[in-house]
Amino acid sequence: MPMLLGLLAGLYFFVFHVIGFGFEYFPGDLGDGRLNLYFLEHVHRFFTGDVASFWNAPFMHPEPMVISYSDNLLGSAPFYSLFRVLGFGTYTAYQLWFVTVSLLNYICAFYFLKYVFKNNYAAVLGAFVFAFSIAMQSQLTHAQTFPRFAIPLALWMAVKFSEDLKPKYFFYTLLFVVYQIYCGIYLGLMLAVPTGIYLLLIILKDIFGERKGVPSFKWYFKLCLAGVVNVLILLPLMVPYMDRKIEPTMDYYRQISGSIPTLLSHFYSQQGSLLWDSLSQVGKNLPASWDHQIFAGAFATVCLLVAFFVLVIVFTKARLRIAKLSSLSTLFLAGLTTLLLYVRFGTFSAYVLVYHLPGFSSMRSVTRIINVELIFFALAIAFVYVELISNRIRLQVILFIACLGLIISDNYFFAEKSYKTLVDIAEQRTQTVDKAFALIPKESIASYEPMELIEAPHLYQIDAMMASQAYDIKVINAYTATCPGDYGPYWNQLNESSRMHWLADRDIEADTLYVVKNAEIIQRIPSSMIANSEQKLKKRKERLEGMMNYIRSDKAWMEQIQQKALDKNISVDSMIILDAQWSIEHQ
Repeated sequence: MPMLLGLLAGLYFFVFHVIGFGFEYFPGDLGDGRLNLYFLEHVHRFFTGDVASFWNAPFMHPEPMVISYSDNLLGSAPFYSLFRVLGFGTYTAYQLWFVTVSLLNYICAFYFLKYVFKNNYAAVLGAFVFAFSIAMQSQLTHAQTFPRFAIPLALWMAVKFSEDLKPKYFFYTLLFVVYQIYCGIYLGLMLAVPTGIYLLLIILKDIFGERKGVPSFKWYFKLCLAGVVNVLILLPLMVPYMDRKIEPTMDYYRQISGSIPTLLSHFYSQQGSLLWDSLSQVGKNLPASWDHQIFAGAFATVCLLVAFFVLVIVFTKARLRIAKLSSLSTLFLAGLTTLLLYVRFGTFSAYVLVYHLPGFSSMRSVTRIINVELIFFALAIAFVYVELISNRIRLQVILFIACLGLIISDNYFFAEKSYKTLVDIAEQRTQTVDKAFALIPKESIASYEPMELIEAPHLYQIDAMMASQAYDIKVINAYTATCPGDYGPYWNQLNESSRMHWLADRDIEADTLYVVKNAEIIQRIPSSMIANSEQKLKKRKERLEGMMNYIRSDKAWMEQIQQKALDKNISVDSMIILDAQWSIEHQ
């Protein structure tokens, strides 16, 4: 009953405040909100055989492997696909998917906390904050952060591993981290940090501290085998992304460092909360300030500070010996280490160490770490509650009701202020392009170029993508996390010149390109007019010259060029040409 009470409260005050009790809204905006719906529908169509290739979605044509430019929600897409198979429309299935993953976030956190603290009431309080925290309001535009239920499951298995060091729990821990990566690469990689720290602490504590004797070779072999198997499970997803990787240079680190949370970020709330509107201005000067609104509520924040304070006392009494820490204290140590790694003091942050790990250099919004950190807020709340009722067992129900009421008030957010979009508005947006695409033969190639851009270009791009799914049409239009450099002009200017710039060096496998201006105006352009040989040669020459000039302007690159030219016994100019050609070919 306590578990159901917390769940119903979370659904009422958070989930249905977002989507509406009549399912009028979907979470997020017309851009990212619909983009994630596009990915879910694409995965569903792949599952059901309506599209031949998962990676080659029909947008940004003719660029291959376009799914690897963004997150893909593959791990949680089966829930969406189930609702589509049951006959629900795309937006309703999207809303039901949101409800489902919210349920799972709460339920998995509840059972994890119940296992750790052996107390239903403590588990409810912590699980509520993990699943329905006010901090999640700023994350509603990023649907790829909604499925987070593998986070408590991974730590649950890690706790079980700490108890008896059975390799199977080590395997399950890694498996849930891998599954979280399949649900969303950002959160999966971020989850790997505290989980990795905790596993390392377990090994240091139990193997080199309390454990008598040296573990057998067989035990080490099983751990290594668990790692290898999970890497093999992960490879099918990650190999395409490896080609898109961004080298971890300090220049790029400085570009994204503004997205690393500050201490102020943890006290910065989105406008619209019941109690904390006074905190909605404190971080407005932070870069991309809307992403820094990760305040988890006063109750959760105070509990976390208390838990960390107790940890410091315990650790000090243990004379900084990890072997003397309990499993819970070790968990909090992993949480504290993660928090310190993901915080910025001025221009300094220890995150630079994480940034150089494989995969992390591609992240541009580090503030999403709050989605993982909330499990430590949840642990802290459960810990404080258990300590409060330790000598007051008869009062635990009263204290639970009081704490739950306080947590609901602490995290209450007015529905009209949430990041959400009316389904009717989203459906009306695509009516124009829908009518045009209905007149174009299936599997044709189209470019949606409205006669007048009244709103942001990316909204028209996603309009075309959404309509293309319904009518089995490939589109040049695209809205993703990143794109090739020469797609940039078309990204921002939907017109003939930017389209020609994109297609000049590419071949499209069709004899006709359909350019849609509105519902009635559809231009048919023969392939001979899309990009001729002269245009292609000119484009290649321009790209090569541009890359060579860039290389010459880069001092560090030129030092490498001179050394390579010396090693190969060729001129520096020839080496510049070779490097420029290689860079263009590999984008």
